[in-house]
Amino acid sequence: MEHLLFGDGEEDEQLHKLAGGYFAQGDHIKALEVIEDSISTRGKQKLAGKLHFLQGSIFFKLANRTENSDIKFAFLLGSVECFTQHYGVHEFSAMALLDLAQQLGSAVYYRKAINYAKESLSFLATYDRLSLLEQNTKTTLENVVHVAESKILVGLTGKNSDPNLRESKGVRDTIRSDSQNAAGQRLRSYWAGMNVESKRNFTKVCTVELRGYVERLYGREGQEALEQVLTCAKTNRKWKFWMCRTCSLKFFYPKKLKSHLEQEHAAKFKPSTKKHMPQRVNEAWASMISVAGWEPVDAVAAAEMIKTRLEFVKEFVYENGWCKDWPLAADEKRSKLLKEIRLLLVSFWDRKILSCSIRDWMMHFPVMHLAKFEVSEHTLTTECHLLKTPQSICFLECRELNQILDLLKQIKCERDDGTDLICRAVDSLWGLTRVKEKIELDHQFTHMLLDKRLLRGKIASFDDVGTIDVCDHNVYYAKTRPQGDDLITWLLDYPLIDESFEFPRSIRAHNLDIWVAILRSIHFTCRTLGIKYSKKLQILCYDAGLLEAKNICICEDERRRSILEHQWIKYASLLGDKCEEHLKTDAGDSLNTKLFLCAVRDVLEGASHPAFDYPDLDVPVVDSKILLVENSRINLLNDLARLSAFDYRSYILHLLKRFLREKLDGLVDMDAKAKVAAAEAYLLPEEGKISLLKKKKNKCNKEGYDGLQELARVAAAEADLLSEKKQHKEKTARSKKNKHGNIKRTSTSMSSLPDQNLEHESSVNLEPGVTSPSLKTVEEDSTEPEDTLSSERSRLEISSSTDNQEEEDPKDMQNMPGEDSLSKHLEAAHVVAATRCNSALEMTLKALCNIKVLKEYLVHNQHQFPDNLEEQVPCALQNFFTAFVSKQIKDEGLYCDLLNKLLAALEEVHLMSSDVAELFVSILEFWPCWKSPHIESVVTRLFTLDEYERMSCSECRKKPNYSEQSSYGVVVAADSVRDLKCAFGNIKFEDVLKEIRMENEMLCDIKTGGCGKANFVHHIISTCPPIFTIVLEWEKDETEKEISETAKALEWEIDISRLYEGVELNTKYRLVSMVGCGEAEEYICLAYKKIRWFSFRHEALAKEAVGNWKSVVKFCGERKVRPRILFYEAVQWPHK
Repeated sequence: MEHLLFGDGEEDEQLHKLAGGYFAQGDHIKALEVIEDSISTRGKQKLAGKLHFLQGSIFFKLANRTENSDIKFAFLLGSVECFTQHYGVHEFSAMALLDLAQQLGSAVYYRKAINYAKESLSFLATYDRLSLLEQNTKTTLENVVHVAESKILVGLTGKNSDPNLRESKGVRDTIRSDSQNAAGQRLRSYWAGMNVESKRNFTKVCTVELRGYVERLYGREGQEALEQVLTCAKTNRKWKFWMCRTCSLKFFYPKKLKSHLEQEHAAKFKPSTKKHMPQRVNEAWASMISVAGWEPVDAVAAAEMIKTRLEFVKEFVYENGWCKDWPLAADEKRSKLLKEIRLLLVSFWDRKILSCSIRDWMMHFPVMHLAKFEVSEHTLTTECHLLKTPQSICFLECRELNQILDLLKQIKCERDDGTDLICRAVDSLWGLTRVKEKIELDHQFTHMLLDKRLLRGKIASFDDVGTIDVCDHNVYYAKTRPQGDDLITWLLDYPLIDESFEFPRSIRAHNLDIWVAILRSIHFTCRTLGIKYSKKLQILCYDAGLLEAKNICICEDERRRSILEHQWIKYASLLGDKCEEHLKTDAGDSLNTKLFLCAVRDVLEGASHPAFDYPDLDVPVVDSKILLVENSRINLLNDLARLSAFDYRSYILHLLKRFLREKLDGLVDMDAKAKVAAAEAYLLPEEGKISLLKKKKNKCNKEGYDGLQELARVAAAEADLLSEKKQHKEKTARSKKNKHGNIKRTSTSMSSLPDQNLEHESSVNLEPGVTSPSLKTVEEDSTEPEDTLSSERSRLEISSSTDNQEEEDPKDMQNMPGEDSLSKHLEAAHVVAATRCNSALEMTLKALCNIKVLKEYLVHNQHQFPDNLEEQVPCALQNFFTAFVSKQIKDEGLYCDLLNKLLAALEEVHLMSSDVAELFVSILEFWPCWKSPHIESVVTRLFTLDEYERMSCSECRKKPNYSEQSSYGVVVAADSVRDLKCAFGNIKFEDVLKEIRMENEMLCDIKTGGCGKANFVHHIISTCPPIFTIVLEWEKDETEKEISETAKALEWEIDISRLYEGVELNTKYRLVSMVGCGEAEEYICLAYKKIRWFSFRHEALAKEAVGNWKSVVKFCGERKVRPRILFYEAVQWPHK
């Protein structure tokens, strides 16, 4: 983090404001990153108390929010350490400790809660007057003390078994699979038909293609993340590493990470001196106590042997610390006591709490016992080497053995501090990053080679090492023969919550919250170690004070033997002089002086116990407790190291699956397009025939047809069709300027159309608008004069005209070669047509469902849906959007059923079309009304644009008034948009629309006294609709470059005040979804969700992430997707 250019106090305020702002916005990860950056720069001890308190508040809130009891415990323990660093008076430390105690049922945390609460209460007692907040704090602290003391009083120290706090189900158990649906079966079928080499090549991921895919989806952020992955893999030949989340350093061995945490981030307790830190016994002594002998020795006989036969004793052979030459005693009671001691010592060693102080304390007893038989300590140590083995304990009598046993029983083997819960929490999180699949690299680092075992079947074991083998890709897959379709199952299975952490999110943010909480838990454990270590120093200093006082008195006793009684000095006087001497030396500030004074006072008062309050006065017991806490620290550090592990494979595996899935989808689509290519030639009445005739002519020439008459007939038919096409183009060019207008509402009720028994035309009528459905053909409409008023005020209208296409002469069809081929493809042609219609309908509905204001309006009025609709289409529409509002639409089976019923209903009334503009208007016209007539319908409220046109004649100054017109949006020609954008360069999209609409001039009406001059038209609206719709008309033969240039002319945000008068300035609309037409007339929906665009396709396995708006433009160009309908949503709810 960059240093801020101001003082520490000012910097702390700024950091607190920044982190607190992130926390208030719900981004606790960003808040923790700010705090950890500050700790990494300045150190934990120099961090402001308010930042510690903020971090504790974050953990406390996370603990209350999580449902996983193990993770909750980690957050609570981390919050205690943070709250402790804040030196103000508050109740949060005590409350968090009480929550820990109640969750764990541990007396350890109940006592800590009492201590913290009483410490704060004693501080509050010094206040003269308490504020209301301080009074509430006092009440809370008193309640904590009362609850904790009552729990300890009843002896509740068992773990809480509340089922509500049990660990939630693992994430890896929740898997979404698309492998069994229709699209999945399609992939399996295609995979089964691929040859061995194609399957092997499919598992080779080209890094260049992957980079392009990532750039399109995620832009520069994704590129940088992928380069980081590939660079690390190339340099270190490992996918796995360990990251310190505080300073973001990476390590490739966990031991180095733990050393870093201990040295740089206070993950280890560092005493002022290591002299008195407890040490564990070595493995040699531990192996001695594990021997099963432990038989009592006849101490009297053994002492006699030492005194009289020392040279013989020196020759004794010890096997693993035990000698069979010592005389044994038949004492069952001693034997039982020795076996109990052995079991306790072994259990201490197993739990790593067998300290050297326990061993040394026990060895003191044999020395004292054998001294009674005149055997010196020097003899036992240097001559017999007996004190180096636990067999010396076997010389003791029952009294000494009972003393040892009593002390050993005071030592606890376990500490109820909850570290096992944290370990379990880490296990659940660590398991999410484990990977089974190996990923290798080729020698040129241009391909990533997926695990060859995927081609043979499922992989059972995890690969926790993550090393990378660099090999030749041909050699790697050479002996692997693909079997089955398990790779398809692998591609289609992925966790449901894959967005919780996925590429390209910052790696540091992965588990940052729980990671920092565990680090703070280690700090809290180190704090406990410091407290216990200081207690041990108190005991040692107190013992040293007693020994010093004893030596003073002994010296006085020695002096009294050689002087008269009146020359004796009182013990109290001598001790008092020594106390004054200590006070003069350090003014009573040192721990040694304080405890010496305490020891002297206890001696003079004849106290049976020391005056300072500490329950454990035996150093061995204290050392075992310190080692027990140290074990907890080590366990937490190991857990933190495991949580620090990150496997790049888990980071990119889902990305690779999506990449390969889309690649395989593309292969399947190409295969499907190849199969229906012949059928598509017959879908268009003219172009299809021309294509067919060209194929037949080529076939005649290629195969050497002798029938010149047949070839001549084919050429003549082709010439006729080309002539018709040329005439059609000329007619289209004459009416091109009339292609711009509005999406016109029809005035005739659409529900009456089924009774008319008219076939709905599958094209959008762009000719001069009529106000009711017309029975005239397209050819007839195009012959109307262009200088009429209706011609100048053209509107886009869905026509209900009959199909007037001319049919082929049956005789000609019989004479055409290839008629068998035509009959074979007719059925496939019908299937393709139905698929297009279904695709157009589904993508239109998906685009509508992505409009936020539409969803909110439907949810708000969902109780107004009418009951028992008779008309098929309104009923099907209502059922679909009812399921959408109730979120039942997420059920795949229900979604398909509702979509099919709506498709069938539209076909029933002859309104089904493969053109999305027609479908959109049909949906709006059939939209059911609400129960209450007082509530505006969805169409009127959200989609309808009420507009009237005003013209002021520049010649005669007349201003004719025209009635208000209602439409659903604006229609423009795509080539006009493209031409204007190329001509003017940096012109905005709304200005392009404005220029196009200005081409539609209006004549000053002579019939009303005008002069007949053409003038510009002013478009005025009284109310802005929440949804603004734009339809683009295409010629259907654009090149990839033309499509790309048109897409570049579009913009995701427009200002509608530049199009219409009567609107407030800067009335912004943003594009939320659109429907486009791709290759082979396949419709695609592009929708904006959260922070990026996604594409949806008919029967696709899943949505495809596209990226930002630039990626959308690139997507349309590369995929040849022609945007057809653009749905813009008002940034703010429109008003008059």
